Amino acid sequence: MFTKRQIKRSKFFIFLAVVSFVSQLGAPHLAFAAEQNYSAFMRKQAVIFDINNIPVEREEKLFAYSTLGNVSLPQEDELRVTDEQWLTVTAYSSEPRQTDGTPYTTGWMTPVRDGVVAVNFLPLGSLVRFPDMFGDKVFVVEDRMNVRYKYRADIWMYTKAEAKQFGIKYLRMEVLGPRYPRDYVLERFEPAFPGMK
Repeated sequence: MFTKRQIKRSKFFIFLAVVSFVSQLGAPHLAFAAEQNYSAFMRKQAVIFDINNIPVEREEKLFAYSTLGNVSLPQEDELRVTDEQWLTVTAYSSEPRQTDGTPYTTGWMTPVRDGVVAVNFLPLGSLVRFPDMFGDKVFVVEDRMNVRYKYRADIWMYTKAEAKQFGIKYLRMEVLGPRYPRDYVLERFEPAFPGMK
């Protein structure tokens, strides 16, 4: 009737179908909430459901802040500290030796600028501060470092001389909530070197 290979393939496809069905049953509200919030944010319309009644992750609530019917992201003075840690902080510039083949573009495909930081252990778009050195200045995680630097931050600077002068420091880093989406970063912030790729 069926060969062993056909039976094995059938079992594999049945397994995939079951896993897909179970995952849709287990968390459809997360995908729905994220899609609805993001599309409402992009159209600058009001969110069409009450985010507090849907069990979404903290990051998804980023899209649900609304004021007078218009969706908006939290302003810098509304940010709150969600985590704090001490780590080694270095600096880098857009020199091909310190980056890859696209020195003026971050790992998040955004142009480099003042306020960009590379961190491997936080999601892209996360907001951080180094209050002991930079005060209330907010940095956005838009780049990654070499994989061997798991718990380290690397701040982008205009020139190699500035990065060298910064050196290596051990600083307190505050992680702020929530995150910025990539499109928001592209629209809001001006690149350091317009026209460079």
